[in-house]
Order: sequence, then C-alpha cells, then structure tokens
Amino acid sequence: MGARQHPGESMAEWFAEGFLRRLADPHDPKAKALLRIATVRVIPNMNPDGSVRGHLRTNAAGANLNREWWGGIYGDYEAPTLERSPEVYHVMKQLEEHGCDAYIDVHGDEIIEANFFAGAEGIPGWTEDMQNTFDHFSKAYVDASPDFQIGLGYGKTPPGRANLSICCNAVAAKFGCLAVTLEQPFKDASPPQDPKYGWSAPRAMRLGAAMVDALLDTRELLEAQKSLE
Repeated sequence: MGARQHPGESMAEWFAEGFLRRLADPHDPKAKALLRIATVRVIPNMNPDGSVRGHLRTNAAGANLNREWWGGIYGDYEAPTLERSPEVYHVMKQLEEHGCDAYIDVHGDEIIEANFFAGAEGIPGWTEDMQNTFDHFSKAYVDASPDFQIGLGYGKTPPGRANLSICCNAVAAKFGCLAVTLEQPFKDASPPQDPKYGWSAPRAMRLGAAMVDALLDTRELLEAQKSLE
C-alpha cells in the first residue's frame, strides 16, 4: 500500500494510519490472520517533502509522482528518475526485489462525493481472471465498510488505453497483480453523509481499517493469481 502521492490529499495518510493501527492490534483476529498469510508493506506518505512544503500535487522537484511510474509515455520523458522522482524510483526497486501480489494506491478526489476504486482494466494483457479478482475485491470492500461503494467513479478505461505512468496501471502491468487506486472525497461520501463533519480523519481511518477484511476475503483469488505467474 502506498498513500499520499499527492501531498494535498491528506485523507490518504489517515487511511493508511487506520489500516496500520488495525494490523498492529494483537487482539484483532482478522489482522492476525492476514499477517499469517501475507507480508504487508505500507508507505503512509509517499511524498513527505511535498507535504512539508504545502504542495497540492507535486514533490520538492515539482514532479507529479502519479505520472512517474513508467517511462516513454510522454515522448522521450523517462520515469522514474533519482533526480526528479526518487520516491517512485525506490518504491519500484523494492517491488521488483520483493514482488507484488496486490497494491493499493490511496488518494483523494476533489469532485466525486464517494469512496471508490479506479482499476487497471485498460492495461495490455488484462485478463478475465484479473477482472474477476477486481470485482470480488470491490464487493468484499462494500461488505466490509458502509462508506465504500461501486456505483460512482471514473468509469472504465477502454482496453489497451491505460496510462502506464499512473501507479496502479504500471504495477498491474509489470507484476500481473491486483492493483487499484482508492479515491476518497474531500467533502463527504454519499451515502452516508455526516452534515457536521463531512469526510473526516476518523472516517478515513475506519475505511482504512476495513481494508483488512477486504484483503482477507480476497486471499484465495490472490493466491490463485500468484500460482499463474
């Protein structure tokens, strides 16, 4: 899991904290079950320099990290690089070293009043099994959290039209695994709505905690996907 590539999307880091707090609870049976079968790596803030500087979408070098995951997409623009996007460069090196069975890239969306996934269905090599895993994972998350839904979102990318410079597309294409962008609202999620506080840090943390249930529920499909590699 990686969160807050865009430093202005602070709800992403709250989400990661909720996920980590639950994983660290020694009395939570589902967290313990997940950790028995998986090695979980979490980056609570992919863009600390941009966060400290008060940037909305870029790091200290002025790079939008969520366009730095694949080179050659924009002409001769190579990415990632140590000079412009060291955050992505080192994360990708770690993924290449350890492998990846599932990746959650956590963000915030300024317009859509909902929590939703953007998938990687537009990548080359997208398969029916990958679609089935994505659909199951989405449904499992709906069951795990009243704040998650599958009706609103960006819509599907046509086959072969994915922008591979975006994290979830690059990871799915490179590792053949489940990879999603999780978007959260800036104001409120509908439904349900909280007229006093809107979408808040505690709600983002609860949504993050519920990710444990969704991953655990999808474990058999993730294991089957791994066996096909």
